[in-house]
Amino acid sequence: MGKVLLFALSVALSIAVPAAIVRRDLARLSGERLARSWPDSSMWSAVVVFGPISVPIHFIRTRRNLLGLGLALFWLICSVLLIALPIEALAALFHIEP
Repeated sequence: MGKVLLFALSVALSIAVPAAIVRRDLARLSGERLARSWPDSSMWSAVVVFGPISVPIHFIRTRRNLLGLGLALFWLICSVLLIALPIEALAALFHIEP
């Protein structure tokens, strides 16, 4: 039962974390960068299907420079950590093999 709950949390976090990162960035974009971003429905499709991989794609797509690549790598690492650390912490807390 514990493994099922960890899996469900993993799926939820794999959608929520990248969506929050991309939505936060979209709110700060303007002009040409905003025009290069995904439409809302495409953004949700990418986040649900590709999870954390959609984060670097978003930053590279909107920035198209080395700053975008750096932001892509930074936010990819952050998203993976924000997904994995709570899962590992709960698994250790309740003595469940992940």
